[in-house]
Amino acid sequence: MKRKVIALLVICVMVLSGCGKTTPEEKSEETVQDIQQKEIADDFEELMEGTRELYEKAAENKLLDSLEFQKQVIDYLGQKGYAAVDMKDQVDMVHSEQVETYCEKAKRGESADVVIYSVIEQGGVVRYELHTDGDDMDAIVSTVRWTDNKPCMIYYHKFKVHSWKYTEKGYLFLEEYHPPGFDGAPGETGFRVQPLDKTCRELNRKYVMPLGYALNNLLITNWDNQNYTELDFYDLYEKMYYMKYGKQVPYEANYGGVEYEVPEDEFEEVIKTYLPFSNTEIEKGTFYNSDNRTFRYRPRGLYDCEFPYEPYPEVISYEKLQDGTLKLTIEAVWEIRMLDQAITSELMIKPMEDGSFQYLSNKVIKSDQNANAGWYMPRLTEEEWEENYSNN
Repeated sequence: MKRKVIALLVICVMVLSGCGKTTPEEKSEETVQDIQQKEIADDFEELMEGTRELYEKAAENKLLDSLEFQKQVIDYLGQKGYAAVDMKDQVDMVHSEQVETYCEKAKRGESADVVIYSVIEQGGVVRYELHTDGDDMDAIVSTVRWTDNKPCMIYYHKFKVHSWKYTEKGYLFLEEYHPPGFDGAPGETGFRVQPLDKTCRELNRKYVMPLGYALNNLLITNWDNQNYTELDFYDLYEKMYYMKYGKQVPYEANYGGVEYEVPEDEFEEVIKTYLPFSNTEIEKGTFYNSDNRTFRYRPRGLYDCEFPYEPYPEVISYEKLQDGTLKLTIEAVWEIRMLDQAITSELMIKPMEDGSFQYLSNKVIKSDQNANAGWYMPRLTEEEWEENYSNN
């Protein structure tokens, strides 16, 4: 009996050991990938070493996240002959013709290769190497960041592109497949390949990006000074408080369920800085307590937090009217839906002589059927708030 047990154990060990072994073919494939990864790391790190002087100067002046520094890195990569852009598509891509040629060949079912560098925060750069054999498309994504005062490749990932498209507007979108229930970052990535008018970019950064599409509905709602009931003044209070003071509102959310009484002057001052509404109009669109002259304020909580991957705005055209008012045509670029025109709207803005400005109206002129502002989460109604937080 002992001999049988020992023999059985030996057999089990042999089987398990055999399952854990790497076949010559697997070992060879693994070695090839390791070699490829090392070659990319060596070349990538050496390439980024060339930005050392730019990096150290920007770090000394605390400008590592500045658009100016990112443009310097993009220009450097362009001088080296590579297609490059920033992660937020705020700088025109250099050597965009390489990407356009790649997309044209891929559409025709031809074999093609291209490398795109995307500059991210703190001097980091992501490298996208794309290859298509005419049918399937593969991608190798790697990232270099400055660590201990030297560029180091900290990420390497190879995958088959699930879907892709190059839009008429000039955006290249790529998608890596993620199974249902995947809770990591989305698999979609977008690059603006074609250039954009310099003034459009400046107007976007000054007037539109500070507000954006996150946690407010100003750019996705039809409104003016006569019709504004759909605007959420509480959302706008939070966004515009940051625009005005450069910091978050001084009221903690604590996961929701808390109420504050915000002094009348404090609340209305913020809203009236950027919107043409009177005190009476603001009070009508909120919960105002005339007895103590305060606004009831409930920060968003667990039950009305918003989907994190909202679009970003892009001003595609502008018009200065005779009275000095600006009319901006804005399109929402929503990467996770691979849409470069999720919503198109016309925003009217009144610039002031002192450099300040007010939003006057917004008109939605087109909305993609796959968008419908699906990222925006309205705040809880009075009934919903009571239902979720009445026991707090």
